[in-house]
Amino acid sequence: MSQTNQSSLLPKLRFPEFSEQGSWVVKPLGDLAALVTNRIGDREATLLSVTSGVGLVSQEEKFGREIAGAARSNYFSIKVNDFAYNKSATKEFPQGQIALNTDYDNAAVPNSIFTCFRADELFVLPDFLKHLFSRNHHGLWLQNFLTVGARAHGSLQINNDDLFAMPIPLPDGPRALDEQKAVASGLNTLDKLIDAELEKLSVLRQQKQGLLQQLFPDDGQGLPKLRFAKFAEAASWRETTLSQVISLLSGAHLSPDAYSEIGAVPYFTGPSDFTNDVGLVTKWTDKTTKVAENRDVLITVKGSGVGELWYLSLPEVALGRQLMAVRAQSCEDLFLYYFLQTKRSDFVAMASGNLIPGLSREDVLSLKIFLPEPDEQRQISDCLASLDDALSQQELRTSILKKHKLGLLQQLFPTLEEVTG
Repeated sequence: MSQTNQSSLLPKLRFPEFSEQGSWVVKPLGDLAALVTNRIGDREATLLSVTSGVGLVSQEEKFGREIAGAARSNYFSIKVNDFAYNKSATKEFPQGQIALNTDYDNAAVPNSIFTCFRADELFVLPDFLKHLFSRNHHGLWLQNFLTVGARAHGSLQINNDDLFAMPIPLPDGPRALDEQKAVASGLNTLDKLIDAELEKLSVLRQQKQGLLQQLFPDDGQGLPKLRFAKFAEAASWRETTLSQVISLLSGAHLSPDAYSEIGAVPYFTGPSDFTNDVGLVTKWTDKTTKVAENRDVLITVKGSGVGELWYLSLPEVALGRQLMAVRAQSCEDLFLYYFLQTKRSDFVAMASGNLIPGLSREDVLSLKIFLPEPDEQRQISDCLASLDDALSQQELRTSILKKHKLGLLQQLFPTLEEVTG
């Protein structure tokens, strides 16, 4: 095996029992793994796809069915501990994702968009490589060999020689595999903790969805399935349309000369602005257009995010054309927010028939709504808001753990710059 000498290559963080084991070394991936090119032909196998942030999953799980069609026989056959490199760009992995097959001993992936390889476990542990790839070590290397728009059938064009020339940092000496195992084991333990917190988050989301379905009437029904005991004898809910209980503010496009870096009102062009810190929104305007106000419900009405909702907690926001603001007039604003959440699938269905998915003002204003008395509206809102608070706390815990893992990855492996320098 060839080997690149790095006399002082060390991770920033190292387990104490290996502190006297000397420097790490660098070897090309081709010295540590072999290409897998066997096809499944007519054999039975679990057909896999990849999900960003998750890894390899069965096509049945991801799509509800197998999607191979006539190309099935050419799928690459892989086993447990084989790697599958998906040459499709995602937000998390712009140069494609390398996933370890941990669950399927008789599986296959599409040959058109995957390159598969098998680690030589005499020299490198698959779990060790898995964590190195999870920090996008491969992407930082492969970006040097990609040209803009280099795709075929939606797949990034990557030469296998470039992939297998990737420099891999790893421990050296007689205890090299022991150190790899320690690094992988520590990160695997953290992954299990993150998975447990993600499962709690999933349960909370399911609970909320269940409550939304029970606390609001189904279409054609005047009362919900679940009603708080103190309102069991209260008056029936009254039917009306949103046009009778809200005002609706449409967004507008602002030309560049309307922007003001010193203006007091952020200008949100679409849903992506809600996922950022408001301080990162670079386009600001003074009051040259209509603005949404605190406690309005903002809704995406154009594009792929149709139906996404936000309860506005900022004093004012100027809206781009992708957004509208729903303002409660004769109902509780939080009750309105949660009611609109129950209509997300309706919004998507109404918008999907258009060339560019979109909702009109009439689509929103014509929605039927059943309203209980204000006290019952507030009780429902308080219940769901408490669950939202729990969701926010759980999301925060999960986010902190993920950031902690990212920090560990940055310290437990040398950077690509250190490896190639």
